[in-house]
Amino acid sequence: MRSAREMSRLADVFLAGGAEARFYAQDLRRAAAVSHRRLAEMLAEMRNLGWVAHEFDKSTPDWRPYYMLTDTGRRELTP
Repeated sequence: MRSAREMSRLADVFLAGGAEARFYAQDLRRAAAVSHRRLAEMLAEMRNLGWVAHEFDKSTPDWRPYYMLTDTGRRELTP
């Protein structure tokens, strides 16, 4: 059941951010209180389901990716 609770916490973070919110992985990890590895697994699963999209922040020297909830993700995760 740990993974269901972790996924629920991650979904809550995305939903609390609003429709236009974008998150760096480290911010998601901290807010959802999950390990780096687990976050990567959950984000990959959510991307495969079409719930999350990512883009690269070209304003940072290393082009860090940021993640946002898609419309499909918002519909699927909203209680």
